[in-house]
Amino acid sequence: RFLFPAGEFFQNNPSVLPALVRHVVRRARGGGRLDRLVDAYCGGGFFALCAARHFESVVGVEVSADNVAAARANAERNGIANARFEAGEVEALFEPLICAGGVVPARTAVILDPPRKGCSDEFLQQLFAFRPARVVYVSCDPATQARDALAFATAGYALREAQPFDLFPQTRHIECVCVFDRADADGTAPLPLDEGDATDGAAPP
Repeated sequence: RFLFPAGEFFQNNPSVLPALVRHVVRRARGGGRLDRLVDAYCGGGFFALCAARHFESVVGVEVSADNVAAARANAERNGIANARFEAGEVEALFEPLICAGGVVPARTAVILDPPRKGCSDEFLQQLFAFRPARVVYVSCDPATQARDALAFATAGYALREAQPFDLFPQTRHIECVCVFDRADADGTAPLPLDEGDATDGAAPP
């Protein structure tokens, strides 16, 4: 159950939205090998709270204080105790999280759902310095997502998957989910896309 401030963004297609959320959460889990989640541009906490039961700890950050208040209220409304929400510029996100402890890059997935203009250079540079194991990037504008994907590749991230969702039938607009993994050369086995490395959507929700 979610409540959001009037005038704030929320996905508007309840028929497709559950499939989108399942996909994003499954990809963020990394086959169960990632147990920390950071939800940047978290809004009212939708992705963070839907994913919370699959992670040991969840942190959401949002520039709108009204949205942060809504996210905290939504967490309480749904009895979710392992998620916290902070107001602040996403460009100044990761250093405070690291200083506070509990967010280990090698065990962390980051969900990005930025506005149509995509991610700022300042945010991306900070994200790449943090070096989370996986980034699940949700976008309503494939053009700006493709621009940002080039920055991910330059920073040493591999594009594992791109999956569109038609939340806007009979229009040219789509929602696209891209999965980027840190391309370390340390012999670590690649993260699965899904449970048991299932790419066919057979994992439990």
